[in-house]
This record gives sequence, structure tokens and C-alpha cells, in this order.
Amino acid sequence: MLDLVDGVASWAPTPPNATLGPSDAGILDAPATSSRCFLGDKGAGGGGVDVEKAGGGPGWNHGFLGAEKDYYDVSDGTLARVSATPSPPPGTGEVGQADHPSRRQRSLGIIRLLRYSLFTVYRRLFTLVFIVNIGAAGFLYRHHQLHHQQEPSQTTAIPTSTLSTLASANFLTAILIRQDWFVNLLFRTAWLVPWHVPLALRKMLARVYCYGGLHSGAAVAGTLWWLVFTVLFTSNVLEKKEEFGIGVLVLSWVVLLFLLVILLLAVPGVRERWHDAFEASHRFLGWGAVGVFWGQLVLLVRSEGSGDGSDGRMMDVLKVPTFWNLSVLTVLLVYPWLRLRRWTFIARPLSSHALALSFSHPIHKFSCLAISAPPLREWHPFATFPSTIVGDDSEESGNGGAGDWTRNLIHRVTAHTKATGCPSVTLQFWIKSHPSAGVLSLTCLFSRVLILTTGSGIGPCLSSLLENTKANCPKQFARLVWSSRAPEKTFGKDIMRLVDKADPEALVIDTEEMGRPDLLEVAWSLYKRLGVEAVFVLSNQKVVQWVVGGLERRGVPAFGPIWDS
Repeated sequence: MLDLVDGVASWAPTPPNATLGPSDAGILDAPATSSRCFLGDKGAGGGGVDVEKAGGGPGWNHGFLGAEKDYYDVSDGTLARVSATPSPPPGTGEVGQADHPSRRQRSLGIIRLLRYSLFTVYRRLFTLVFIVNIGAAGFLYRHHQLHHQQEPSQTTAIPTSTLSTLASANFLTAILIRQDWFVNLLFRTAWLVPWHVPLALRKMLARVYCYGGLHSGAAVAGTLWWLVFTVLFTSNVLEKKEEFGIGVLVLSWVVLLFLLVILLLAVPGVRERWHDAFEASHRFLGWGAVGVFWGQLVLLVRSEGSGDGSDGRMMDVLKVPTFWNLSVLTVLLVYPWLRLRRWTFIARPLSSHALALSFSHPIHKFSCLAISAPPLREWHPFATFPSTIVGDDSEESGNGGAGDWTRNLIHRVTAHTKATGCPSVTLQFWIKSHPSAGVLSLTCLFSRVLILTTGSGIGPCLSSLLENTKANCPKQFARLVWSSRAPEKTFGKDIMRLVDKADPEALVIDTEEMGRPDLLEVAWSLYKRLGVEAVFVLSNQKVVQWVVGGLERRGVPAFGPIWDS
């Protein structure tokens, strides 16, 4: 492991030879018995790189890298700035052919630009849900047209009960996709894919972390079906085609109002600006919509039930598909709260900008843990990684966080330890549902990977890298690039020793000494030199989007977290 201080860093020029195992046989071992988590604020490495100074903004040529654009060369085992032939701009051909790209290269660049900007996997999954719903709408329309031809006296309008069923089916899908146990099922299925499977297929399976597109698509489609249901139902009531009380009609519009508010606050720009309101609306308005939906369903069945007495009405309820959709949906909403537990954590400041949280509960490797002080308000996910204390059975969990909650927690713990003289503080937080797998767990799909992170993103990266040090794991080649301000001062010697254990040849960039490099160019140079199959990036949103997007538009398999919740 080497510190990059004056713009140059050298390491042993012989990368380890990767032994390609037939499969990731060790990936589903018993739960880890030792993990760690630390939190870092944005002030000193916790928030990562300012993308405008890292090559992502309009004024980046005037940042730390000088007036001219800098490029990076690692062909001789040294990371150095050069001003020779530039790497191709995102979306163009290969390096060395950027001056006069051929028509084929220009076409390929345009395709990549569209594919990785407008038509991302997340949006493709979102669109897939709509295609399925459009197909269902066409099938229903055709079915009722045929029914009308056979019985002309019957109306061609689709029954409102069918629209209600379609809406509830989409809502059920949206809730299911967000269940931690279901997410873990998706990830663990992907983990089973061996390295001898073609790279193109493994790249596709590694996009499993974009499952949020299914959630968003189903939620929007369900809302649209409910809108059609409410409008048609209102029309039928006003035209006296259906004899229902005003209460049923009001409940329909209340559900629609709740759903529209949820969607409005889920719009990316609105969600980022008012994230607390977004979380509260999803939780409380979502619960409210389901509760009102139940009330409306009961009133509808009671109004049009054909049976006599309560037994007859119950049989009518059991015949309605919406009843079963709502039943399963309700179970999925309640289940995580049945697993609500209060865990004790030992908080130890690493510096004024970073904090380690230790806990004694065993969890599976590659896991992310969501914690909360008030469980009905906000939840904060953090990745876990093995404890640095040899022989300790505790776990530690963590991820870099630049939010107000994380900063306030770090400041409170730091102030308490200074006031009392104690090295640590005992805290209690709520844990809900199952710890879920994160995007870095998908590194196991590739035999050679590059992992690039900034600040306190080193925590979850260690969770992935330290698996390579175990004797029962396939021999994967993994190179770590960590950019942080004064890493040893900020995160402590224990973390530095873990980094050295995880990758003795890791490239550690001290931004306090050399400024912030263009991480896209660093990743591009290392990708070409090391011949890795994939690049994983963990940083703040702007840096992830800049580096991952830039690499993808150059044809590099690159992966990083997405901000959709």
C-alpha cells in the first residue's frame, strides 16, 4: 500500500496472478462473526470528491489539476500526471484514436451516450413494467370487445373491479421489490454465477442492484390504474350506473390524493431537496393509502354482495382478487416491523470527522445495516466490515455519510468523549428487517476488479476486499484506489492496517497533500494497465455518476450505487 503525496506513487509492478476458480463456491459461507462500521462527515474525506474539482464540472480545468487538462499514466507502475495523448472523451472510441474517430467509432459513441445516460438499466426496468401494463390494458380491451360482440346488450366498459385489481397488483409488486429479504434473494442468486460464464452475461447480472426501477415503475403504473379506476368509478356513480354511497367515492379520491403526493415527493429533484418529507410520505401516506384501500374494498363488497348475511359477504370478499393482493401487501408492510430490535453500539471517534460503531450481533458478510434513533422517522443505511481487533467477536458497521444526522452524531460523540475522557460511548439504535446486500457484494462476479472509493467509503470496500484474504475464497485480483484527506489522521492506524491487509498494493491518495485528482482518468488508466473486468465506484452521488458514467461511455463495465430512495 502506498501514499500518493506529490503526484507520484509507485508500487511493486507485478500484480498477483489471479487463480480463476470454477465458481464462487465460498460466497455463501456462514454469517460473519466480526464486522465494523464507521461514519464520516463531508468535511474530511467522509463526503468524497468535489466533482467540479475532480473533472466533472464546467470549471474543472482551473481546479487542482492546473490550467491544462491532466491525464494519468500507470504503464511503468507509477501513477503520474502527463499531458500527452488524452484519453477519449466519454462516448468516443478507444484511446489513441480520438483525433479523427471513424464513422463506426462515432456511431458507437452515440449509442453508448444514449445507453448510459438516457436508457440506463434503471430506466429500462421502469419501462419494462409499463410495457407489461400496456400489454395488460390491450388484452383487457380486446377481451371486452369480444365479449361485447357476443353479447351486444352488455356495456364495453372495463369493470371497475378489474381496474382495482390491476392497481393493487402493481402496488404489491412495488412493495415486494423493496423487501430486504427479496433483495438479498436477488443478490445471492447473482453471487452463484461462476467466473467461466461469459463476461457479457456477468455484466448484465451485476446490474441486479438497479432493481429499484421495477419498484418505481410498478408504483407509477399502479397510481395510473387507480386514477383510471377513480375517474370511471366517479362517472358511474354520477350517472347512477353503480349504486354506492358517497363514502366509497370519497375514499377513492383520498387514496388517489395520497398516491399523487407520494409520487410528487419521489421526483428526483424534489426528493433530494426534501428527503425527510419524501421518507415520511412514503411511510405514513403509504400506510394511510393501504388502510383507506381496505376500507373502500369492504364497503364495495358490502354494497354489491350477493350473499345473505355475514357468511355470504365473506365469500364475496374471498372471490375478489384485490382482497388477496391487499392481504399479501399488508403482510409485507407489517413483516419488517415484527423484526424491530434495539441494538447496543459502542461508538468510538476515529477523528473529528469519522466515527466507528461496534456491535456484537453476527450478520452476513457484504451486508448493509439500516439504523434509526426514532424508528418512525428516518432510517440510515451503513455498510458493515470486519472488526480491526483480532480475536474480538464484535461487529462494526459503517459507511460514509454526509448528512445532517451523521454529522450531528459524530459531533455529539466526539464532544462527549472529550468531556468525559472516555475513549468510547455506548449508544442504542433501532434495527429493522434483515441486513441487505449492497452493490459492492457484486464484485464476486468478476475475477479481476478495480475498486475506487473516497473518504469513509473505505468501510464497505473493506467488507468486500477482506473476503479475498480468506483461504476458502477463490483467488480474485482486486486493486483498491482510495482518495481521502489525511487518511491515517482521519481514520486511524487500525483502518490503515486493514487496508494494507486487504490490498498490500492499494493506491492511497492523500488529497490534503496533492489536491484532488481526476478520478475518472485515474480509473481509466488503471483499467487499461491492470486488465480488470469491472470497476466499482463508491463515493458521493456526483462523483459516482461522473466516474461510472464516464467509464461506461468508454465501454468499461462500471458499477456504483444509485440514489433512488
